[in-house]
Amino acid sequence: NLEEAKQQYAGEWLAFSVTEEAPTGELFGHVIAHNADRKELHRELRGKKVKQVYVTYAGPLVKPGYTVVF
Repeated sequence: NLEEAKQQYAGEWLAFSVTEEAPTGELFGHVIAHNADRKELHRELRGKKVKQVYVTYAGPLVKPGYTVVF
């Protein structure tokens, strides 16, 4: 599932192909690509001609000690 992939590739960007969504919202599928650099991940996806994929970051979006206000 997606949460296990995030644990496995902590601190990296993931391209996740969703094959199933549980009623609880849990996502199942597989990792197509992963990279610490978001631009490199997108470059790889373009090279593979991937059209439908969920891209997410496997870590905190805001560094510890920082605050974000919207």
